[in-house]
Amino acid sequence: MAPTRRVVLAVAATAAAAGSASLAGCKGLAAIGPLPKPTPSVLALEHSIAEEEVLVATYQAALAAAAGHLATGLLAAVLADHRAHLAALRSRLIVPPGSKARLAPALGRQPVALPLPPGRRQIATDLAAAERAAAVRLTGQLLTAPPSLAQLLASIGASEAAHAMLLARLR
Repeated sequence: MAPTRRVVLAVAATAAAAGSASLAGCKGLAAIGPLPKPTPSVLALEHSIAEEEVLVATYQAALAAAAGHLATGLLAAVLADHRAHLAALRSRLIVPPGSKARLAPALGRQPVALPLPPGRRQIATDLAAAERAAAVRLTGQLLTAPPSLAQLLASIGASEAAHAMLLARLR
């Protein structure tokens, strides 16, 4: 029995689709063109991640400097908060496969801690100032961030403000 016209056309269409798909597949991601530039909200998220990484590094340095003092419990708790903030921010960043992430840890560089002065009170003062600056920066991003990111940034900003108040008590 000879194949019908429909069968011949269906086989031809399938073969043509498979051929064009295999040609496009040879080029990989280049077949769809260059990756788009990151949106302002992605850039804001990357900046917030980088800033939070600096705060984590700073609190790690402060804990090392304050070894044996009563404030180490508070510093450890605030450091744990910053690590949680960092994890929440990183979970929002989706890096497409094959693209180069612009974040420092992805490029092998470690964030640099803020310089800490000698003395427990001065360290607490500088940490409180860093927390206030972070809260102001995060609050400034709320109007331009998408709603779900704005909610996260507001929550982290409120936490940074609370950290500043707690550190003020150490002075």
